[in-house]
Amino acid sequence: MNAAIEIWVSMDLVGQGICIILAIMSVYMWGLIFAKYVSLGAIQRGNKRIGERLRPFQAQYARDYLQIFRDFPVNSTNPLYVLYRACCDHVFAYDRIRVADVQAAEKLIDARLAEQVDLIEDGMGYLALTSTLAPFFGLLGTVWGILLAFRKMSTAGSAMVTSVAPGIAVALVTTVAGLIVAIPAITAFYYFKNRINTEIAHMETFCRELVARLERIVSEESTE
Repeated sequence: MNAAIEIWVSMDLVGQGICIILAIMSVYMWGLIFAKYVSLGAIQRGNKRIGERLRPFQAQYARDYLQIFRDFPVNSTNPLYVLYRACCDHVFAYDRIRVADVQAAEKLIDARLAEQVDLIEDGMGYLALTSTLAPFFGLLGTVWGILLAFRKMSTAGSAMVTSVAPGIAVALVTTVAGLIVAIPAITAFYYFKNRINTEIAHMETFCRELVARLERIVSEESTE
C-alpha cells in the first residue's frame, strides 16, 4: 500500500490525470457490465417463457392468440411480448381480419424489432469505445513517462535511477492501468455480443413463426 502511494506521489499531474480518467472509465464500465448481465438474463428468461408458451399453442381461430396475453403483465417490457403485442394490436383491431392485415403487421413487427434490438444493444458502444480508448490512454502515459525520464536524464546529466524513476513510474503505471481497463471491456463486449446475437435470432424466428401462423389461420377462416 505504501509503495502504491509512493508511486502515485512520484507521478506528475499528467500521469495522475490519465490514471484518474482510466479509473472513472473502469467504474462506469463495471457498473454497465453488471447491469447488462442482469438485464440480459431477465430478457432471456422472459423470451424463453413466451417462446415456450407460443410454440405448443394450438389455435382454432385467430383471436385465440389473444389468450397468451393473460400469462403476462400488460406493461411487460420483454422484447418478445412487445413484438407479440404490437402484432396482435394491429391485426385484431379490425372486426374482420384479412390476410393483408397480417402482412401489414409483419412490416410493423420489423420496425418494432429494430427498436428492441437498439434497446438490447444499449451500452455495447461504450464497451467497444472503452476497449479501444483505454490502451491509447495507457500508451499516452507510456510516451509521456519516457519523455519525462529523458528530460530528467538531460537535466541531471546522468541516467541515475533516482532521476529517471518518476518518468518510468508514469510509463509503467499508465500502461498497466490501460490494459486493466481494456481487457475486461473487450471480453465483456464479445461475451454480451454473442448473447445478444442469440436473442436477436430468437426474436426474428419468433416473429416469422407468429406471422406465418396468423396468416395461415386467417386464410383458413376467410375460406370458410
